[in-house]
Amino acid sequence: MFLSKTVTTGVMSLALLTTLTGCGSDSGEDEGGSFFDKANSASASASGGTSRPSAKTLRDVQEFITGAGLPCDNLTDDEMAKGTPLGGFLGPAEQTHNPPEEADPWAIRKAGFCGETRSDTGGWLIYLPKDMKAFQENYRKIARELAKEDGYTENLARGKYFFGADFIIDPTNYLASKTLLEAGMLMENCDPSFKAPEGYRTEEALASGCVLTNYLLDPLDQ
Repeated sequence: MFLSKTVTTGVMSLALLTTLTGCGSDSGEDEGGSFFDKANSASASASGGTSRPSAKTLRDVQEFITGAGLPCDNLTDDEMAKGTPLGGFLGPAEQTHNPPEEADPWAIRKAGFCGETRSDTGGWLIYLPKDMKAFQENYRKIARELAKEDGYTENLARGKYFFGADFIIDPTNYLASKTLLEAGMLMENCDPSFKAPEGYRTEEALASGCVLTNYLLDPLDQ
């Protein structure tokens, strides 16, 4: 894809350059809007086959969050670090005081945090699961228990966690969550009566009876 010094290939390269310019507009960095504006439009399409973002390490997830335009400074895997939520992490960190034979129901391989809990935007708990299905099933179990206890179905519908292809984010500021959906992440919804409004994306979750969706339940509708 490099320009040649010959006249013939120069003409071909001009055509190729035109093609590349067209591809550039698909990236969402032209006058039509930012990449994440277009990602939101794509993820809102129920029929679109848009894949969820992938990140293999905590730093990869940090790059994803900052790429979405959100602050993700001071990345740490220490749940006692300054600015981290008082509740700490799910998974390995919370298992340190438990007997080794007790399995981690969340099946988390690595946990971390970035941002600042007390800031307006909040921070981001990051989880890299060993078993995504186990994580989703454990969330379904807890959501059903909460719904049974208090009778409010929003515990089933209002997902707490945001799912990429191989990572999970738990934002400390729920109101800042929409940006993650615009960037291609999905929430787990286990309400058996849930039907996404027209134009929103859904896909089958790994936990039976649940779906993943980019529809964020409006608190005013609860």
